[in-house]
Formats: sequence, structure tokens, C-alpha cells
Amino acid sequence: MGKTRMPKIIQGTLVAAAVTVALAGCGSSSNAGPVAAGGSATPAGSAAAESPGSGTGAGAPGTGSPAGGSPSTGPGTGTGTGTGTGTGTGVGTGTGVGTESGTGDSPRCTSLMLSASLTSSYAVETNRYVTLVLTNTSETSCTVRGWSGLQLVNAAGLVDTDVIRHGTPRTVALPSGGHAYERLYWTSELAADEAVPCQPTANALKVVPPGQTRQLEAPWSHGPVCRHGEISLTPLSASPTGG
Repeated sequence: MGKTRMPKIIQGTLVAAAVTVALAGCGSSSNAGPVAAGGSATPAGSAAAESPGSGTGAGAPGTGSPAGGSPSTGPGTGTGTGTGTGTGTGVGTGTGVGTESGTGDSPRCTSLMLSASLTSSYAVETNRYVTLVLTNTSETSCTVRGWSGLQLVNAAGLVDTDVIRHGTPRTVALPSGGHAYERLYWTSELAADEAVPCQPTANALKVVPPGQTRQLEAPWSHGPVCRHGEISLTPLSASPTGG
């Protein structure tokens, strides 16, 4: 697959605002985030009932023929008349609910529903690897699709971060407490114009889930990212290995 380069983010004086703008630019519009899969409203009630209905009915007059006559000590006969009324009512209700999301039955995960963490760090020669984990901390199932926006930061502000996206995005359904995974890998080899240390060392990674603008944060303890902060990133997957 071809590589899609994310623009480098220039450090600003207002770090919080710059991080938000940088992540929104690199983690949403171009990262093949959640795409609606043609979800449509699916009535949970009757197909034609969109609002409460009502019905009325009227009972037919009833008649009575009580036995009555003059008192007698023996068998007797008598005639009488009586009237009766009856009423009936009926109520019908129907509801329909539809959501539009990546799977047709779960909403897109928002930043408020997720937390971010880094795990499974290891090295092979000069290559460095770590796994980004998004966890659904809400009580509602939701979906994610695509790549997160990433930005390294430290106490001084933004640190060069150049994300290169690889792979094909897939929709991942997250139940409450469920996880989605992205693999990050980079090199410790210097670029031709870099010296030791190749880059400032970050202490945190800002993360914006696909289709979102609100940032999450995970502690960073994995050293500098050489070649001007170039990080390769796989799309979100249901498996830690990306399968």
C-alpha cells in the first residue's frame, strides 16, 4: 500500500491549542475514520406506528329483566324493565429508533468514551515498537475505524511527530470494557542531518481517536523518535497483533 504522510506540526507558543489543532488535522480528516455503513432507522414497535395512537369503543346498551311482582307465599310471576351501559377504550403505541454508524447498530466511540494507554514495548536492533490501546470506559457499546491522530509532547511543548499510516482500516466494535489496538514503530537510527540525541525526548503522547477532536493522553517513556519524529502506524484492530 502507498504511504500517506502526515504534515509536521510546528510548535506554537500556546501548547494546548497547538496540540488540539495539530491532532485534529492529522487524526481525523485524512485517517479514514468512522464511515457510516448505511445505518437506517429500525422500528422497535409496529412498522406504521411512529407516535402514540388511541382508540375508542362504545359498548351496546344492555337490558335486564328482573323478576318482580307482588309478594306471595307461593310461586308468582312478574315483569320488569332495566337499562345498562358499557364503555370500552383502547390505546396503541409504537416507537422507532435508528442510528447511523460503522456497523449499523452501535454509535461511533467518542473521546469521552475512551481511554488511551501504551503497552508491549520492545526493540529489534534499531527498530522500536509499542502498542496503543484504546479502551471503551463507558457502559455503551461503540465502534472505531481508522487511525488515531498522534502528537508527542514534553514540558517544553510539541515534539516533532510525523505519522505514516499503513494498512487498510476496519470497523472495530467495542463493548463496554473492550479494547482496540494500533501498533507504532520507529527507528533509533539518525537521519543525515541529526545528531545525538536525534530529537527531544517526549514524556507524553497525545491521542485523538478517529473522527474526534478531543485529545486523550498516554505517558511516553520510550525515548526519542529519530528521523524527525517519524512514526509508522497501523489501523485500529480488534487484535493486539493487528490481525
